[in-house]
Amino acid sequence: MRLEESRVAELLDIASQVFLENGFAGASMNEIARLSNSSKTTFYSRFPTKERLFIAVMERRMDIVLGEVTASLPAESPIDVALKEYGIRFLRFAVSDDQITLLRIISMESVRFPELGQRFYELGPKRGQMFLAGYLQEQIKLGYLVREDPWTMAEHLISLLSGGAVRWSILGLQTATRTRDKQQEHITGVLKVFLRAYGTPTLVRDSRARSRK
Repeated sequence: MRLEESRVAELLDIASQVFLENGFAGASMNEIARLSNSSKTTFYSRFPTKERLFIAVMERRMDIVLGEVTASLPAESPIDVALKEYGIRFLRFAVSDDQITLLRIISMESVRFPELGQRFYELGPKRGQMFLAGYLQEQIKLGYLVREDPWTMAEHLISLLSGGAVRWSILGLQTATRTRDKQQEHITGVLKVFLRAYGTPTLVRDSRARSRK
């Protein structure tokens, strides 16, 4: 029996909650099937192993998150405005309780199951960095950023945004970037450093002109 896509999405949402609440080892395939009112035959034909199910959960989560985060980079917005909105959405997601829990699970399980870490990187961080690099490449063409490697520029921006905030949150520490005001302050500082390093005189001139209006 083939599951409808809406039914698969419902099942993966239930599985995601079970994984987040119980961890990978503690999550029961039979319990997920029971909670989703799915027959075991149909369930296991679609997800024969817990690893396959967890990867499917990651795929769904990363698709949703990337859609939300990357929507904040419209080409028509000034780069400093667009990057600030991007930073807000990115950091809000990166330090969310669900994302931190997911990172802990992946960190623990990827030693035993290397494909898990690799798939997470490909589905999330790599895709996100590729999208951001594409946006930065367009800003280079428009003359707002210097002609450097956009992939490296994207990596630098993401590292500045997430670095300590995510690292210490994984360890269970309540970092200063957990509150909205502190996140705004953090993002403003990051963009100041990033645009000072990669911005062009054209960007500075246009930003000043907008501020005088």
